[in-house]
Amino acid sequence: MKITGKSVIGFFLILFGISLFFGGGIFGGVFAGAIGALFVYYAIKKWRKGHQFAAVILGIIGIMFLGGSLPFLVGMAIAVALIYFGWNLIKENSDPEENVFFSGKVEPSAASYDTSFDTEWEDFLKKKQ
Repeated sequence: MKITGKSVIGFFLILFGISLFFGGGIFGGVFAGAIGALFVYYAIKKWRKGHQFAAVILGIIGIMFLGGSLPFLVGMAIAVALIYFGWNLIKENSDPEENVFFSGKVEPSAASYDTSFDTEWEDFLKKKQ
């Protein structure tokens, strides 16, 4: 891999995205968002059953939970975007020949190899029939 300005910027984008993702280890926004989504879901179910007053109360509480977790969710979205774009900047400068995981050469599978044992076994099975 060539070290260029784009790959250095990509590296720092990934580092910043990871630090933003794990910023303080506070993942309370996930729980608040899940609780808010559950309240809104039950509000919709209550509304369809004809319990409008309960649906409105549950909906307001759910929206309050979702609003409280909104900064966390926006921060997570920004962190994921930074990591994604940083990775693309790094991979843009790598040569396909230098790729460790895929060299471009496709090896035949082991099942396609024909050994002498296989042919002898097939001949034996044919004679037995």
